[in-house]
Amino acid sequence: MYQLITYLKHLITATNQHGIHSPFVYDYLTKCLYTSSDYEASKSLSVLLKSISYFSIERTKIISKEDKIENRIQKDFDLDINKSGPFDLIYMDGPKADVISINRKKIHNDSFCLIENIHQNKDSFIIWEELKKDEMVTVSIDLYYCGLLFFRKEQVKEHFKIRI
Repeated sequence: MYQLITYLKHLITATNQHGIHSPFVYDYLTKCLYTSSDYEASKSLSVLLKSISYFSIERTKIISKEDKIENRIQKDFDLDINKSGPFDLIYMDGPKADVISINRKKIHNDSFCLIENIHQNKDSFIIWEELKKDEMVTVSIDLYYCGLLFFRKEQVKEHFKIRI
């Protein structure tokens, strides 16, 4: 029931590219997320795979209990996974409160975090809200299925809810 209510709220309050006034986020939506792709995957995995290609990711950290994400990334891309930082992408299968503080020295200006299941339950959403408040996070994008955190120093702190 919680997920249904939060999904309906998300649909009501979210926007598409026409409500975005950030050139960075607008380009990301129109040139990446809203494009068709050859990746057959869930919405979150599709966002991940498209983003890896769009941002030319080289080094990634995967925080997951399952190997399927790592295997899929290795199948489609030749990346350094879980090697040494700094990381271009940190992927998590669910919100974890200390992920930014643990990886603070391994995040650079063009890094981003993709976090799945941010609306899975109330606790996950509370952690997501806390992660958005971190001083290093300048842009957050709530796609309902997953969330993205960017650390761009030249960007004003903004939070977006987007329909995909």
